[in-house]
Amino acid sequence: MKLENVQAKNLAEKDKNEFFGFKCLHYSVSESTDKLQVVVYNKNRQPNRVRVTTIDGDAKANEDYTPVDAIVEFARGEYQKTVDIAILDDDQWEPDEDFFVQLYDAESNNELFGQDTKCTITIIDDDKPGQIFFPDAKGVKVSVKETEVEIKVGRKNGCDGQVTVDYATKQLGNVGVAVDGVHYTGTNGTLVFENQETEKSVFIQLIPQPDDEEFVDNAF
Repeated sequence: MKLENVQAKNLAEKDKNEFFGFKCLHYSVSESTDKLQVVVYNKNRQPNRVRVTTIDGDAKANEDYTPVDAIVEFARGEYQKTVDIAILDDDQWEPDEDFFVQLYDAESNNELFGQDTKCTITIIDDDKPGQIFFPDAKGVKVSVKETEVEIKVGRKNGCDGQVTVDYATKQLGNVGVAVDGVHYTGTNGTLVFENQETEKSVFIQLIPQPDDEEFVDNAF
């Protein structure tokens, strides 16, 4: 777990709440972390209670984290307590996302004044969607009598989550190349790689040619 050292103590006293506050104002935590412990201060060390509630941002309750809405009680002399927030892992790549934790008055449920009464939690995505590539980097050769060619598409350097890639045939110039509608039937579409899937194929329909037809190139 990575924590950003954004401490509430760096705030001016006039910007803090008199009775309660968070130790840190910004936590950054890996998606694979089971739980985050958020520290709440009871500044006057008197018997007291405060409500702690999570608030959605880009990160959503029950999708990215387990929501908390609890009353934290302090005994006389107790200065701090921790609130555990479970972080939910998945296999889907997504951008880093934020949610918030806010302090409220336990009796009135009013939001507490002060810049140290709200902290931001950033969940850092640790999934690797991978890179799409052609395993046959030097190209594919086919006979002029073939009616179909298989183009393999791979996924490397990670395979977490679902990813999609668009594809299309493209004629390379006008001389000495395969011509759409003469040598092959142009096509396009979208490949969908599911979680942990690393190989897909695209099939292109070919138009058989006379035996003396010269080999020509086409790109994909």
